[in-house]
Amino acid sequence: MITLRIFLIVLSLGSVAHAQQFQSPITDTHWQVIETPLECSLIQHIPDYGEAKFSQATGDDLTLSFTTSHYPASQNNAQFEIAAALWQNSDERIALTSVPTEAGQTVFELKGQLAKQALTQLQQGLLPALRYHSPNSYSGVDVLMSTVHLSDSISGFQHCIANLHPDNFESVRKLTIHFGLEQSSLNADAEKALTRLANYVKVDDSIKRIIISGHTDNHGRKRLNAPLSEKRAAAVKQFLVEKCQIPEQLITTSAYIEKKPLASNKTDQGRALNRRAEITLIR
Repeated sequence: MITLRIFLIVLSLGSVAHAQQFQSPITDTHWQVIETPLECSLIQHIPDYGEAKFSQATGDDLTLSFTTSHYPASQNNAQFEIAAALWQNSDERIALTSVPTEAGQTVFELKGQLAKQALTQLQQGLLPALRYHSPNSYSGVDVLMSTVHLSDSISGFQHCIANLHPDNFESVRKLTIHFGLEQSSLNADAEKALTRLANYVKVDDSIKRIIISGHTDNHGRKRLNAPLSEKRAAAVKQFLVEKCQIPEQLITTSAYIEKKPLASNKTDQGRALNRRAEITLIR
């Protein structure tokens, strides 16, 4: 048993030593920080391999990813590790996790606490690394990040994360606001919700359309409910355009009267839910 364990350790270290290794050279290591209100990225180009990137989007966990254009994976496993700094002159590595790989896979990701651990270790001078098998490398692939010039970029990346927009697409893509009986005016809660939605639209260039639909309950005469349904949709549009400066051409309105109820019109509670306008963001 002892002999077998020693053999496995030697085999593991041997696979690292003989794998085809990629790393930015000390004399030519560059970091790129990309900042948007919805996502922050810290990218390092790795010659002949691709890139390594830390990124975080609003409402999501920190991610560490390695992307290659030359060395797709075999169907096997990839090892995320922390390697010793070059000055330590050591082959020892800290194992983070092992993840299965699909044949042809070119992006390898680590999310959440493990990605945070990798970033912390990088700031301490250690090297996040990735090992896996590729049909384009008979000895396996070993990719290491570099710490050179990290201090020049890490503060910008952290500042970007601290100032990410509070909402993401999933949190605002559908909004329902309600109206009083036979009313089409917006209350304070509705205006607050619409302002939040508008603030998101202003920072997300992928939003192509805003669809607003007006609805009523079945109370009263249909000839009165039809214009009421239209007025509710129009009130939302007017607020977005005039108060929030959302481009009018982005907005489409429609009126469904009582044809699409959310709840039964047989109760007061149900009718209250049906007196509404629905706002949907389309990418």
